[in-house]
Amino acid sequence: MTDPSLSVREFLTGWLPAMAAVSVAPPPAPALGQMFIFDLGGVPVPIATCLFAVLGIALSRLLARRSEAALGWLSFAAVTLIMLIVVLLWVIESRPSWLYAFVVSIGMGFSGYSLIELFGEQVRTFITDVFDKARQTIGGSTPPKGDE
Repeated sequence: MTDPSLSVREFLTGWLPAMAAVSVAPPPAPALGQMFIFDLGGVPVPIATCLFAVLGIALSRLLARRSEAALGWLSFAAVTLIMLIVVLLWVIESRPSWLYAFVVSIGMGFSGYSLIELFGEQVRTFITDVFDKARQTIGGSTPPKGDE
């Protein structure tokens, strides 16, 4: 009868090549957003992710139209264009996954007008504060002696 046990040398001779073959993982499949890349003047643009972002804005703007009924069609188109530009620049710069870009663009399509309105109010407040402080500085100072 033969001895069924293996020596350490025999074990390692069979085990090490088997582990090396199993541990090599195949490369991951490319993500949908990274499959179609267009080179725009040296800037890689993920076409599929951009299309999902545009689709999210467009579909959500169709549903958001009722809440913005007071706007005319020109203002509605301008707000939509601003949101499209912002979301496309974000996609090109940040490289989010296609699903995340789609979800964020839906949210921007619904609340984008409110965001633009809020930003406009903050800019208006900032400019008003700057001019008020300039008026106080100019009005509060006295002219130099002899210039009266």
